[in-house]
Amino acid sequence: MKQFMVHVQPREPSGIMIWTRDSPLIEMFGIELYVGKHNHSQKEPIWDRQLMVNVTSTVDGKFLIHDRDMIVEVGDTIRYRFLVLHKHTVSHSNYRRILVTDHLFFRPRNTKCFSECLVRDQAGYREEAARMKEILENKILQCVGSQGSELLFFPLEGATKLVSDAMHFIKYRLWQVEDLRPVINSVQTAYVAQNGVGVKMRTVIDKLKVLEFGKGKITVVDYDNYMNVEGLGEGEY
Repeated sequence: MKQFMVHVQPREPSGIMIWTRDSPLIEMFGIELYVGKHNHSQKEPIWDRQLMVNVTSTVDGKFLIHDRDMIVEVGDTIRYRFLVLHKHTVSHSNYRRILVTDHLFFRPRNTKCFSECLVRDQAGYREEAARMKEILENKILQCVGSQGSELLFFPLEGATKLVSDAMHFIKYRLWQVEDLRPVINSVQTAYVAQNGVGVKMRTVIDKLKVLEFGKGKITVVDYDNYMNVEGLGEGEY
């Protein structure tokens, strides 16, 4: 079994990978692995995590075993043995031990601190998402052009008797839908009509968000499509 080089690599914040290079002498590769913490009152670690997996296919020229849930920490001990199947014969290695040190971990981009790397990755993701959002919104505005306004209408029979503060009514309705809470600050003006409450959003995109995320959750319509319907009432924005 000495001809097989097996690599064991814990990952942050969780996970462990075990692999060996593809070989004509391996039809199946397997691992029996335990992870334990040291206890001052006992000589042997407490083996509270284990992994037993076999694989028969290769990935990028390797027999690879990847468990994403196992948590391995600095100071733990890994005890393992591997097996190979060749021509109907299963061979096991002797048990081996590894003391987990900081250098054993895989960290993205070879950085020393996973948390710092994670913060940078998240910041980069947010910047990229913001750029994509701006591009998509500009494309939507180009498609809508001057044909669409920022106006919405919330139908409500007897609104003039039921609603005393149009802005409070609109913001309360939007707050009821979690996905619409970010657009509350985009409400520009609102007014009460005989059978509903009208509102002007900051942009056409904000209006489209309300129509899309509010489907089946709040009663709201595109004012542009209903401006000629009898009974909408009049109001000034």
